[in-house]
Amino acid sequence: MPTRPITVGLIAAGTAALMVATGATASATDGSARTTISPAFERVIGKKGHAGLYAWGMATGKDGNILIGDYWNYRVQKYSPSGASLGTVINNSGNGSNQYYTPYGLGVDPRNGDIYMADTDRYQIDVYSAGGSYLRSWGGKGAGAGKFLYPSRVVVSSTGTVYTADTWDHNVVVSTTSGAEQRVIGGFGTTNGKFRSPHGLALDAQDNLYVVDAGNWRVQVFDKNGNFLRKFGTKGSGLGQFQGDMRGIAINKAQGWVYVVDGEGNKVQRFDLNGKPLNKWGSQGYGPGQFADGGREATVDNAGNLWVADMPNFRVQKFSPTGKFLAAYPNTPQPPPLGGFNAPRGVAVAKDGTVGVSDTYNWRIETFTATGNPIKQWGKRGRGPYQFNYARGIADNPVNNEWIITDTDNGRIVSYTKDGTYRWASGTTGRANGQFKNPQGLTVAANGSIYVADSNNARVQVLNSSGGFVRTFGTTAQFGYPRGIAVDPKDQSIWVTDMTKAAVTHWSPTGAFLGKLKITKGTADNQLASPFGIAVDNERVYVADVPVHRVKVFTKTGQFVTTIARRGYTNGKLFQPAHMDIYNDRLYIVEEGNERVSVFKLNTR
Repeated sequence: MPTRPITVGLIAAGTAALMVATGATASATDGSARTTISPAFERVIGKKGHAGLYAWGMATGKDGNILIGDYWNYRVQKYSPSGASLGTVINNSGNGSNQYYTPYGLGVDPRNGDIYMADTDRYQIDVYSAGGSYLRSWGGKGAGAGKFLYPSRVVVSSTGTVYTADTWDHNVVVSTTSGAEQRVIGGFGTTNGKFRSPHGLALDAQDNLYVVDAGNWRVQVFDKNGNFLRKFGTKGSGLGQFQGDMRGIAINKAQGWVYVVDGEGNKVQRFDLNGKPLNKWGSQGYGPGQFADGGREATVDNAGNLWVADMPNFRVQKFSPTGKFLAAYPNTPQPPPLGGFNAPRGVAVAKDGTVGVSDTYNWRIETFTATGNPIKQWGKRGRGPYQFNYARGIADNPVNNEWIITDTDNGRIVSYTKDGTYRWASGTTGRANGQFKNPQGLTVAANGSIYVADSNNARVQVLNSSGGFVRTFGTTAQFGYPRGIAVDPKDQSIWVTDMTKAAVTHWSPTGAFLGKLKITKGTADNQLASPFGIAVDNERVYVADVPVHRVKVFTKTGQFVTTIARRGYTNGKLFQPAHMDIYNDRLYIVEEGNERVSVFKLNTR
C-alpha cells in the first residue's frame, strides 16, 4: 500500500493510451489532466462467519460411523450411528499437491475403510485412510483418459473397482484403486447406457452399479462389467417420477431397496432393485423431514437407516428404512451468525451510507451501518422470493433506493427494498433476451437503468428500473467472460471487466463500443491477470485483479496510477478481492478469501 501520494501526469490522448476500435479518442481535457491519490486503509466490515455444518457428501465407514462432507467448512466430519459428533476425520484443504479444495462426493472401500473423495474443483479423486491420512490422488482437468471435467461422485466395489461419475463429461469412469483407468461407461445421450449429467452412484450386494442419470430423469443399472441391465424413472411429480436436480442415491443391501434423492422435488423416493416405486416423502421447508432446496448425497447405515445431507438447512437427516423421520444432526443446527460471511462476492453502498453485502455461500444478503454494525439479513438457499442460489453482484438503485442483486445460479435479477422486502425478480436461466447464464456483476445508472454482466452469455443486458428487458450489447468477439461492471459517474458510460480476455472495455450508455484500456495481460502492477470487480470515479478506474490479490488503479486513458494493498490476511492486506464500490471518497472492497469488506480512504484530489 502506498505511503505517500502518487502523481501521474497523463499523456496526450493521441498517443493511444486508450485503444479505441471505433476510432474515437479521449478528450483533450482527459489527456491533460493530472491525478493524485494516496489510498490508506481505514477499517473492515464483517468477519468470517460459517455455519456449523454444510452437509453434502455422505458415506458409511467400514466401522459403521457416518462420514459427512462438510463442504464449505472444507473438511470431512464423522458421526456415530446414534448422532454423536465424533469430530473431524479429514481436514486437509489447501492448494498443495496432497490437498483438496472442497469435499464433494464421498465413497468408502468396503475392504479396508479407505475414504475416496470426489475433489471436483481440482478435477481429481483423492484417497485417505480410514483414519484420515492422505494416501494418493489421480486425475486432472480435461476430457480423455486420466482426466475429468466434473468428478462429482465416487463409489468402490467389494473387489476394489472404483467408479467415478464425471457429470460434465456425461460418463462414469471405471478405474483401479490406484487410479489406472480401465474403461468408461456411457457418453452423452438419451438412449440406454447413455447419460446426461450423471450424479449419484451406488452399488447393490451383487456389485451392480446404479447411476442417477439426472438430465434424463431416470436411474440406470449396469452389471459389474458395465453392461446395461435396466432403467427406471421418468420426468414428473408422481410416484416413481423425478422433478429434477437428482443428486443422491443409496441402497439398503439387506432389504433390496433403492433410495433416490430428488433435489428439485425436495423428496426421497424408495424403489425395489427392479425399479418398482414403493413410497416417497419430503417437501420444501425447514422442519423435520423437509428439505431446503433439496437433499444432497445419502447413505444407509448398518441398521438400515437412511441419512440424507440437507446442506441449506445446515444439517443431516436420518430416516427409518421406510422413510419415517428419526432425527436431525446437529440436534440444533448452527446457521451462520449475523455479520459473518462465507465467501462474499458483492458490495454496494446506498446513498445514506448503508452497506449491502452478498454473503454468497451462506445464500443471503446482509446490511450494515456506515460504521460497520450489522443491521439485517435475509435469504436462504432455494428458488423462492427470499431465496438465493448463490447471490453475487449487488448494487443500489439511486432512483428508488432498492437493492438489485444477481441471483447467479437461478439465472435471475432480484430487487428488494432497503429493509429486505421482496419487490420483483426478472429472468430465468437461458440464452434468450431477458434470460441469464451465470450473471455476475451489475450496476445501476442514475436514471435507474440496470446493467448486468451476463457472463456465460458473453454480453451485457440492460433492464429498466422495474426489471423489464431493454436491450443487450456486446458480442462473443468483444467479450469472453464479462465479470465486473460499473457506471461512470462523470458521463454515465459503462466500464466492463473481462476475466478471460484480461481486459477493461468501455461502452456508451446505449451500448456503443468506445474502446478498451491498453493494458497487457500479466501479473505486474501495470498489467491485469484475471480482473473481476471494477469501480470508477471521475478520473480513475479501479480493477480487482484476483489472482494477484490487488486492486489496480488506472486513469481512463489507461495510464497506471497505483495498486491498493498486497496479498495478506491482516488489516490493510487483501486476499481474493472480488467486487467494489466507491462512496464518500472511500473504496469498499469485498474479499472472498478474507471474508470481509475492507475500506480504504482514497484521499483523491
